[in-house]
Amino acid sequence: MYNSRVRWALTGLMVGVVFLGPPEAAAQLSADWMITAAAHNPGVGETFWMTDLSLHNPHEFDLPIVVQALPSDTVNFEVATFDLTLGPWETVNLWDVLGPEVFALNGTAAMLAYADYGLPCDPIETCDFLATSRTYTPEAAGSAGEYGQTVPGAGLERAVDWWTFGYAAGILNDGEFFRCNVGVASWTPEWTTVRLDVQDAAGEVVASELLDVPPFGHTQRRLLTEITGGSLVFYLEEGPDEALVFPYASVINQDTGDASYVYAEASTVGVSVTKRSRPERHRAKVPAASSRPFPDAMGGHRSPPGGTVGEADRVGSR
Repeated sequence: MYNSRVRWALTGLMVGVVFLGPPEAAAQLSADWMITAAAHNPGVGETFWMTDLSLHNPHEFDLPIVVQALPSDTVNFEVATFDLTLGPWETVNLWDVLGPEVFALNGTAAMLAYADYGLPCDPIETCDFLATSRTYTPEAAGSAGEYGQTVPGAGLERAVDWWTFGYAAGILNDGEFFRCNVGVASWTPEWTTVRLDVQDAAGEVVASELLDVPPFGHTQRRLLTEITGGSLVFYLEEGPDEALVFPYASVINQDTGDASYVYAEASTVGVSVTKRSRPERHRAKVPAASSRPFPDAMGGHRSPPGGTVGEADRVGSR
């Protein structure tokens, strides 16, 4: 009887696994990435924040990549651009990517990373690769070591548009133990306004805030509303039909300075109390990667410093 029960339990488990199925490939890799937050900037408590960007090519062919920095609270029609080519199965790490060796930018920014044209794959959407980052402070005041947070790239497919809401849950902003920063990066060549509904744990909207985002821009600020364990719902308030935005939150421990990154996942499911009363509008389809808009290149390094990426920065070459 005991063995029969075990077999029944295992059979039920395996049936569940079969029905779950594998995740969609689009949720794993992309040809177009937004890194929503990066820094080369002093912070609270004598900290200094910097960002490392890592890029991985899963293909057996060379993959030309373009990286662009989008400084915060700036209209970014022209931006510093960094070009490089990832070899087959190669990982390249751009240490302190906003710092003097790459973009030479002080402050905060978002970043675009995308597969360049003239590629050995058709359509360009099949030139997927991985982009991720880590933002950290090397040594905090009174601390013996560094701390930081991983900021994964968000593929173009994960943007919030006029069809979707962006959800972030478990938000702490109590004014004493935790504070929360909220931000939005935009892949849109026009101004956008993003509304943020703050919901308590019971689902009630306790406040609504607005974030104005410049073209190809990035903005981040402190969440104005105190909340403990609630959720944030981001959605477009103003902007063009093809607007794409990438909202997120960062929850910081007030005592240690340690931070947790929360990307606002886009979904057509659900409805915000505030948005439910808004009139419908005609909505354009999200542009395919082959027709996506980009800021124009300006300054920066059009190729890696010295013409090549140093061997110390290359990992996993075959």
